[in-house]
Amino acid sequence: MDHFSSIITSVRDRLYRLALRVVNDADEAEDVVQDVLVKSWKKRDEIVGLDNPPAWLMRMTKHQAIDRLRSARVRDLREREAALPDLERRTPYQLAATNDTLGHIHRILQQLPTDQRTVLQLREVEGMDYQEIAAATGLTMPQVKVYLHRGRGRIRELLTKEKIMPS
Repeated sequence: MDHFSSIITSVRDRLYRLALRVVNDADEAEDVVQDVLVKSWKKRDEIVGLDNPPAWLMRMTKHQAIDRLRSARVRDLREREAALPDLERRTPYQLAATNDTLGHIHRILQQLPTDQRTVLQLREVEGMDYQEIAAATGLTMPQVKVYLHRGRGRIRELLTKEKIMPS
């Protein structure tokens, strides 16, 4: 396996989880990762020469996911889905999950601004340190810390409001 392939293999799942967190749709997240991989293949020689190729790929994924989210096609799809009655769109498993704490947390995460949600995902799920997050997102270290602090505080506030967490 060449160096580029080993980089992709090591980071592909993280790219998918990041894209999923931004676009909130599994199929769209797969498309985002596929687009990133196609674009990165064309620049593989440049990528291999970078100091931190995984951070570059994470940043590229974040930007691609945001672009996809903003696209008219996705916006139209979301509007059509929103027009359907809520119960018609959900499976019995999904209905049960919405009553579960994880279901609440997921909905709460979607209420956070994209940058806060992304930083929380990278820190809490991916286990990245502040410097890695800054490199992957293009944010400064203070911005990473602020987004993380505000995101955690907002989640705590919303969970307390919903009486999931004791005050």
